[in-house]
Amino acid sequence: MVVFLVLLVIAWTLQGVSSFWQAKRFYARIQQMRTFGRSAVGVAGSIYRTRAYAVLAVDDQNRIVRAEKLTGLTVFAQLRPVDLLAGLALSDLLSGPVEGLSPKLYSAFKMAAEALVKEEAATDAPAVEAPEDAGAPQPEAEPSGGGTAPDEIGEEVVASARDNERSAESVI
Repeated sequence: MVVFLVLLVIAWTLQGVSSFWQAKRFYARIQQMRTFGRSAVGVAGSIYRTRAYAVLAVDDQNRIVRAEKLTGLTVFAQLRPVDLLAGLALSDLLSGPVEGLSPKLYSAFKMAAEALVKEEAATDAPAVEAPEDAGAPQPEAEPSGGGTAPDEIGEEVVASARDNERSAESVI
């Protein structure tokens, strides 16, 4: 019984070290993908079935520069290029399934593409300009909640942009 428990602990430790090694390689590859342009990761699948991870890198015109997938059952699975998507526009990827991709893999790439589109929309938000009479006193907000003073509007936009930037960073 003791031998069985020792073997179990050794196997569990090896599995943990192997998983760490795979995650380290995965994130190092994502860092390399960032050199090609904006990038995002998508995932599809469930806890009971294999998962598919997809990484997209796009240029300034939202064309896919690099696409890679991670699928497999073991910790030895690595990111592999998906040349089928190179040069494709994000809008084309989002418009419907791409022939040659499994539904699960398409779903993962679609999730990554949606994250990139959402990030771009957040960064393209118009900047708030200071009004010409910035030195003039601003009206106070009504206590009944009937309105918002101009000072607060600018602060809300800045806070919203900051929140969108944080959520975009968490995707990448």
